[in-house]
Amino acid sequence: MQGSACWLLLACVLCYHASSGSPEPQQPTVLQLYRKADKLFRLPDPTAYTDKEALATFQLIIDQLESRRGFSDTCLFQSYLKKGILLDIGENYQAAKQAYLRATQVKRLNPAWSDSLLYLPNVYTGSAYYHLNNFDSASYFLQHAEALIRLFPRIQEKERLYNALGALHFENGNYLLSRNYFTLALEVLYKEPASDAFAAIPFENNIAISLFKLGMYREALQIYQKLVARRVFSDQIYLNMGKTLFALREPNKALVNFRKVNPRKVPGLFNEMALAHLELGKVDSAWFFLGQFDRSNNTGYIDRGVNKVYKARTLLAGQQYNQALPLLQEAVILFSGRFTDKDIYANPDNFIGAFASYRLFDALLRKAETLELLYKTDRNPRWLKAALATYNSTMSLSNYIEKSYDTDDAKLLLKKNNRDLYRNALNTCLLLHTLHPRSGYLKQAYLITQRNKASVVLAGLQQRTYKERGGIDPALLRRERNIKYNIARLNLKNELDIDKEILQLNARNKMHFEIELSQVQKNIEKNSTYYKLKYDNTFPSVEAIQQTLKGQQAVISFFEAGNSLHLFVIKSASFSHRQIDSFPLLRQQVQAWVKQLHSSEKGKKFNYSGASVIYELLVKPLQSLAGDKDHWIIVPDGILAFLPFESLPSGKLNLPLLESVEISYALSSQFLIPAASSKVVRSAYSVLAFAPFAGKGESGQQRSLLLQQLPASEVEIATLKGSRYINQAATKTRFIEEANRYPVIHLATHAIYNPQNSAASFVAFYPQGPMPEQDRLYLEELYSLALDSTELMIVSACETGNGELVTGEGVMSLTRGFAYAGCRSVINSLWKADDDATSEILQQFHKYLKDGDTKSKALQKAKLDYLHGDALYKSPDYWSHLVLVGSSEALVEERGISKVMLIVATGLGILLLCYLYLKKKKKSAGLHER
Repeated sequence: MQGSACWLLLACVLCYHASSGSPEPQQPTVLQLYRKADKLFRLPDPTAYTDKEALATFQLIIDQLESRRGFSDTCLFQSYLKKGILLDIGENYQAAKQAYLRATQVKRLNPAWSDSLLYLPNVYTGSAYYHLNNFDSASYFLQHAEALIRLFPRIQEKERLYNALGALHFENGNYLLSRNYFTLALEVLYKEPASDAFAAIPFENNIAISLFKLGMYREALQIYQKLVARRVFSDQIYLNMGKTLFALREPNKALVNFRKVNPRKVPGLFNEMALAHLELGKVDSAWFFLGQFDRSNNTGYIDRGVNKVYKARTLLAGQQYNQALPLLQEAVILFSGRFTDKDIYANPDNFIGAFASYRLFDALLRKAETLELLYKTDRNPRWLKAALATYNSTMSLSNYIEKSYDTDDAKLLLKKNNRDLYRNALNTCLLLHTLHPRSGYLKQAYLITQRNKASVVLAGLQQRTYKERGGIDPALLRRERNIKYNIARLNLKNELDIDKEILQLNARNKMHFEIELSQVQKNIEKNSTYYKLKYDNTFPSVEAIQQTLKGQQAVISFFEAGNSLHLFVIKSASFSHRQIDSFPLLRQQVQAWVKQLHSSEKGKKFNYSGASVIYELLVKPLQSLAGDKDHWIIVPDGILAFLPFESLPSGKLNLPLLESVEISYALSSQFLIPAASSKVVRSAYSVLAFAPFAGKGESGQQRSLLLQQLPASEVEIATLKGSRYINQAATKTRFIEEANRYPVIHLATHAIYNPQNSAASFVAFYPQGPMPEQDRLYLEELYSLALDSTELMIVSACETGNGELVTGEGVMSLTRGFAYAGCRSVINSLWKADDDATSEILQQFHKYLKDGDTKSKALQKAKLDYLHGDALYKSPDYWSHLVLVGSSEALVEERGISKVMLIVATGLGILLLCYLYLKKKKKSAGLHER
């Protein structure tokens, strides 16, 4: 089966004969021929002979009608369409494509005909291009067909289109969306009165393949076992079942299934047999099956590309790196569709406007790794440079693929699958820096560490900004917002509902919304300005970051790379790097330190014996690299995202770093550029504050939420100027109505972190609805809020900084949700902290902000006041839970002589000088007269 890598059953669905209405022939001879051909075309049990005769008859009709110049009717249109379908069945996709395109031309020559006639030619043309490995054109025609469904909702055979779109998204690596489309195809099929189990098999098979790619092997296997019993499409199903069993580490069972496949029907079987034997260590057997594929007929582009990759892997197993490289280059060419350079040093470098193939990503990554292995063999730097160039191409493709995905779920899954790419690229770049220390490789290494950090949040914020620049239909943007809201709502319902039928209904509804979201975003991308901005692949350089830094600031960025931790420090006039190779020990000590912070109790002394180890391994190198800079902007990675650095020992008299350094945090250094370019000038300090649990506890509160009262929370916000809502007035509805009207928001309430699912984490407001979830602001809801007018969000609740750690993206916390919504900075709590201590610190924090201090300096001062005051408990677990993430800029002008006062004083001074000058001049003139 050409173009399918023996995985997806696409052609099987496209083989069903189309029903297309009666033609309007102009001559009896043509009518007789058409009736004969159509009768053969519609046979319930066609054979190769009957299909061949039907094809010849349709061609005869076409020849007769085309000989009349300028003549066309629906008979000609239908003949081209059905000719294409018959060629499709014979897997002659090139000729089929030409027939479909000609059918489309015939329709366009007759504008009076309904545009609904274009639906099937578009579906079939897109499918033919898919098999021909031309995914750009496939996407173009399939999207046109999808648009026709919106114009003609009662159009027939939608399942064909949805199956083809599922296959296309599968090639893109978006397995979540591909599963949605395959499921929708099955759903449409089951709604048809004449549907049967036979027709459903291709869709069910394709759903199982998507589950396989999502790592859901058991679920996929269950589907295959059900399908095998039907004894239809057995070759493809046994092949896929074998792949699944191999992934489940059952190689013998996998081979049993492979042996049931007919290789003449599915030549890609030989590739999978070869891979199975290779992974079992049977290299000779692997070569045998790879050779069998070469001798096969009717192999497709993708199958041939897979064969090149598997041959390269077999050569790599024997350390034959030079021989593997040309094969990987051929695979890159096959999977790219537009790149044709056979030079092993060449790579595709521009993906804008192209179909993003995940197979291409895999081939490029293997090529880069092979070039690295070649360097280790002969130490020739050219291999290392070529490896870095290939890694750069792979990272650009990864970034492009991520931006092409429509949902954050799909993007985060991609990041989890790509975790090795950036680590390998960094190691290569640092090795080149060692060989050529003055060639700029160290700065390139830093950019590699930043390209993947918090990229999903950043893209969400950037795309929101781009959409606001105009030129995009407001109705489309409203539709997009509504769809995202509905997806978030369904995600929440899935966390709250336990009824199986309701969960299934929620899943179906979510599937429809995600597909609709994909359609809407494709329409938005038709705006060329937005498209160019969205897929821009530039990143701020070290020099650009240096220009944003003030005198005492230093950016300290971390990157975990296996057993090593990399530190990059940027100061206004310098850039440096340090590698900590004892990271496993440091990770263990950091985890123990964080655990101690979370578990301390009143009256229990905070005493961690590993403090000296953390100081030597982490703090001391930081102090050395930062030098005299006393404002650290920390960009954490991995486990360090849970660590409040200000709590760490400074090495001086058992004092914490808080005493000597002001600290703020950033999700990525890319966030520093917009933060530094926006100047906030305010003379007034206005706050929107909520304290829903400030009372003594009413029955409604206790019934709805088993949360403790926070009596200190009322005191915490009592002196703030602006709008304050306490107890019954502090509702979720009020928050959503007023949130984006104030520069500062203070939520003195509870936050609940769900360790099983970060999406179910929430901030609690006063309970007034009949259902508890109505009074909770969930993480999923935060993503759809617009808080771009909010300069600072203060969430003194417990655990707002906690959540699932996703490699490359950071912590899936409520803090991230507020940043995603547009807040430029957030004060959050890393663990459940003491209510009184939190209240005292934040009261002082507001005081210093009103005085004109920067946010980071105000927080440092407030914590020091607590530490040096008369509080009974002063261990780090009482004060270090509050951290600042985002912009550290001041919110108001510094108190004292304001700019206005300076201007007035300057003006008065000038007037005084003028007065004295004129007085002196007048006096001089009087003396002259006398």
